[in-house]
Amino acid sequence: MSYIFSKLALKDLVKTSVLSKRWIHEWGLRMDLNFDLHTMFDYNTIHDLPKSLPLFQRFHFLSEFAKSLDQFMFHYQGDMIHSIRINFPLGNEQRDLIDRLISKGIAKGAKRIELLFKSETNDTTDYILPILPNDITDSILPYEFSLILLSNNDSLTYLHLQNCLLVEPMDFSGLKNLRTLVLHLVDLKQKLLQSLCSHCSHLIDLTLDDCQFTSSLIINSPTLLHLNIVNCGVRFKRYITIIASNLSSFEYSCNEDFEVHLMNIQAPMLSKFIFRGDEFSNPVGFSGLKNVTTMRLGGLMENLSTHILPHLFSECLQLEDVTFYECMFTSSPIKITSPKLRHLNIIGCGWASKSPYEIAIDALNLSSFECCVYTGMVFVKAPRLLKVFWNAAVRERKTPHPFGPIERLPHIENLALTIGSGQVSRSKPMFAS
Repeated sequence: MSYIFSKLALKDLVKTSVLSKRWIHEWGLRMDLNFDLHTMFDYNTIHDLPKSLPLFQRFHFLSEFAKSLDQFMFHYQGDMIHSIRINFPLGNEQRDLIDRLISKGIAKGAKRIELLFKSETNDTTDYILPILPNDITDSILPYEFSLILLSNNDSLTYLHLQNCLLVEPMDFSGLKNLRTLVLHLVDLKQKLLQSLCSHCSHLIDLTLDDCQFTSSLIINSPTLLHLNIVNCGVRFKRYITIIASNLSSFEYSCNEDFEVHLMNIQAPMLSKFIFRGDEFSNPVGFSGLKNVTTMRLGGLMENLSTHILPHLFSECLQLEDVTFYECMFTSSPIKITSPKLRHLNIIGCGWASKSPYEIAIDALNLSSFECCVYTGMVFVKAPRLLKVFWNAAVRERKTPHPFGPIERLPHIENLALTIGSGQVSRSKPMFAS
């Protein structure tokens, strides 16, 4: 019986109370509560969803979800709750319901809370878009999440808020054991961010995804290990100052047609840096990246060969793993020289006729190399190279033989080569040797 109850969807658990009041106590086995379209309604796949409902039925559908959620929590008799996840575009109209759910979860020791109220998604597993079109979702006011619900809480370690209006109470005392905070589609003010960083004394992972920044940001946290500021977009130059003595990884991405933040990075332990944006050298630079060992740069519209490469390996002396993807290469020749470099990936770089005619790589300790670039000749000097993936067919017509002199690779273990038919006869003797 316990096993059967553990497999039932939440909507079916509620129905069991009609059959037997004793079965209500079986709900205590369900400590991870996931409320979405699949668990609350009788739709097994996205193809089962009604594609066109009259407007009044759509509002009824939204209210039915809230009603089912409230009914479930009213009858829930479990002593403990491990996690709560709501993946449905609820709004401030259901604020009392959501507040009661959170309060009950906190009282029962919930460690993880996810409130995913985004009205649109590209993930078909979320089962939202066909049901709730813009005529409903545009009228839903964002849920006002008050941090007072979590004050003096010792159990919560993971908090994910999506499409919420974050409200900080005057007497917010922090989240003592919060380890991970994810804010998605949240309007974020510097004062609130500063309060979160200072009052969450064990925060190690912070993600700001597609948030609206009303001012420049200062992130000051001695405990932070991982920071992600992704899908951001500002129309005017804004600053991001990062003061994090233990930060080990930082990912930043800026949406197209928006300004890249000016950055001041003070993180001596930073070892992994991922960046995507149209400009890097002026807003970011290399001053805060001296100890980085892994770097990934993407989407750069400034000339990589003149603005980045001349400084990258001379200023970031600890680099071992470097990836360039979808970046601009225009001037020639391009030279990459590094005795410490172990892994190099150049993927989707170059711009057709403006691509460089030559790339020269000299890396004593290079062990893996992936190349898919619009270019002419590629020269590789790497006597310890073990693994190569080379897509040379992207320029078959203009460069029938794109391989320059390659040092003997006596230790090669893995070679994957994509070439066009016109390149086979000229390439075979070189690689065979």
